Amino acid sequence: MNACLKKYKILTIFLILMGFSACNKPSYPTGKIEDSVLALCKNEYKLDNVQVKVIGSTLGVYIPVEGLIDPDLKLNEKAGKKIEDVALSIHRVTTSTDMPLKFYVLTARDTKTPSAEFILTGFIYDVVRVRLYDISRGEYFQRILRDFRFNPAILGEQKARELFDGLNKNSALAESLKSIFYPIYIIGKSGSQKIEITDMESKELSERESLLYIKTIEAYEPSPGFEAYTAVFPPGFNNEYLFLTDLSFGNSFKEIVSKYFYSNNEIRQRNLKDTFMQYKDSGITGIDGFPKKDLDLGWFLSQQISRRIKSIFEEDKKLKNDFKLASSRGELKDLVFQFKFNIAANDNKAGGQKTIFSRIIKMTGMVLHLYAFEEYKGAEFINSAENEKRIYLSKEDLERFRKNEMSLEGLI
Repeated sequence: MNACLKKYKILTIFLILMGFSACNKPSYPTGKIEDSVLALCKNEYKLDNVQVKVIGSTLGVYIPVEGLIDPDLKLNEKAGKKIEDVALSIHRVTTSTDMPLKFYVLTARDTKTPSAEFILTGFIYDVVRVRLYDISRGEYFQRILRDFRFNPAILGEQKARELFDGLNKNSALAESLKSIFYPIYIIGKSGSQKIEITDMESKELSERESLLYIKTIEAYEPSPGFEAYTAVFPPGFNNEYLFLTDLSFGNSFKEIVSKYFYSNNEIRQRNLKDTFMQYKDSGITGIDGFPKKDLDLGWFLSQQISRRIKSIFEEDKKLKNDFKLASSRGELKDLVFQFKFNIAANDNKAGGQKTIFSRIIKMTGMVLHLYAFEEYKGAEFINSAENEKRIYLSKEDLERFRKNEMSLEGLI
């Protein structure tokens, strides 16, 4: 099917749906989306703790679940049923509304282990297409993003609050870290210090790391000889910290930086807010369980394709036997897709890299074609297992490769 026919088919489906909406009032009109999802969850599935929020064209749904994970750290069967019921409610509402929603994000979090979460992210048009039998159910399931993980930002905030609580209680765990919290434990009388968190912001830097920007109010009694410092740091002064946390670290704290520091016989300040703002947040859902921003199709496809790379080399028995996949990540930056993966041939036979790149590039071209996605310039493919071997294809060359009008000869 050429590009024109593909676009015509998509337009036809769209017009059919618009025709349905024009002839009949939508079951769930704009302005009642949140209430409609809540009502379905409560009335049909007895779920009354669901929360809903619309962010632009993205529908965010959050449900706290007791016992989300089982003792083997897998998704609990009963929890899975609740998630399925909420997802069905989302599908019913989003496919029968006149509100131009594009994506949904369903987040389920464990009430006993708050950082444990299961996230479903879907493109609403895919739900419509599978219901119209325009795509198979197998293809549909490959288009849904599923994440079952421990949220590093939630765990980071939890650990930070525990640390400040330990500092206030003079716990043994916090004792070794007191010198980092300048100047209160340098100029204050032992046992007089109290730190209150007034604000905390967090960003996910990776699957394990989070960056926290923390504001505090700090009270103390000056130690003998340090009374003059109260002119600069009056009891109840404001302070700030940056925490870099890592789930793989024993106490989770990789680095802690205080706003104030002493250097060259004077007290100086760091602009921690500016430093915090310079880091990109890779997380999609916030501490509140809702999407941090309105999603876009380019980002969604970058994540979907990176997961399809994993499935290619994990689900195909021959490829799984011949190759070992360690990781796969994708992003769209400056209109260029970048897919970075770590895939090595088990036997180091010649031609292994050709197989790896050709399968991945072919799949990428197919996915972008099926979505009729045009808002990109090209795609870069990087295999970190082979000395950062890179192949870049323009949008036009990617389409040529998909049609078998181009090979990888001369590129590998």
